[in-house]
Amino acid sequence: MNLILLGGNSIDNKKWIENVESCLKPLFQSTTIINYDHWQTGESMINLDKEKEKLAEIAKNLGEYIIFAKSAGSLVTVKAVFEKLISPQKCIFAGVPLKWARKSNFDVDTWYKDYSIPTIAIQHTNDPLASSKELSEFLTQLSKTVKVEELTDDTHDYNELDTIKKLVSDFIK
Repeated sequence: MNLILLGGNSIDNKKWIENVESCLKPLFQSTTIINYDHWQTGESMINLDKEKEKLAEIAKNLGEYIIFAKSAGSLVTVKAVFEKLISPQKCIFAGVPLKWARKSNFDVDTWYKDYSIPTIAIQHTNDPLASSKELSEFLTQLSKTVKVEELTDDTHDYNELDTIKKLVSDFIK
């Protein structure tokens, strides 16, 4: 099985997603990180449409694949699934940024409606962009295939790589 990895919006996520890749690499046949264009240009905001096209291009030649995405990367993924540009076997999301998505006028309510990819959403108890409880309540209304895995913390950092690796390993079996 192949793995595509997408980080969060901030350039600070570049090193983080590389660390995640190193941690998860033994579980997969191949791994591919998508580096966002705005990380190169210095712009502060991700262009979801541009990145979803890049994701679709990588995915189309990969065979079977799973997606691991943090924060804004989860939005790129869900939008691409909604638009039927990609069809991953499974997804793993860390830190779904529900509040940030709505503040940025991203249509997450539509994108998650009838979302059917088997997915785990790893969410901190008190993530400032959506607590695990807020995310669970949101997803319960829209999707039957996303299971929230709560980790105790109050940040949006997701540095528990050993725990994340175990959750991913158990999920992909």
